[in-house]
Amino acid sequence: MYRADPDAVVILEVFSKKTQQTPRTIIEACKRRLRDYDRLTGEREVEE
Repeated sequence: MYRADPDAVVILEVFSKKTQQTPRTIIEACKRRLRDYDRLTGEREVEE
């Protein structure tokens, strides 16, 4: 999973997809990482 910002590509998680549904733990970890990244860089807030 990643997010493309105007000045960076933020890589949140790399994992093997074995099913069509992404595990909830991966989604929550990525949300937390984006919040931390945005807080540290002064970027936008993550929409939920």
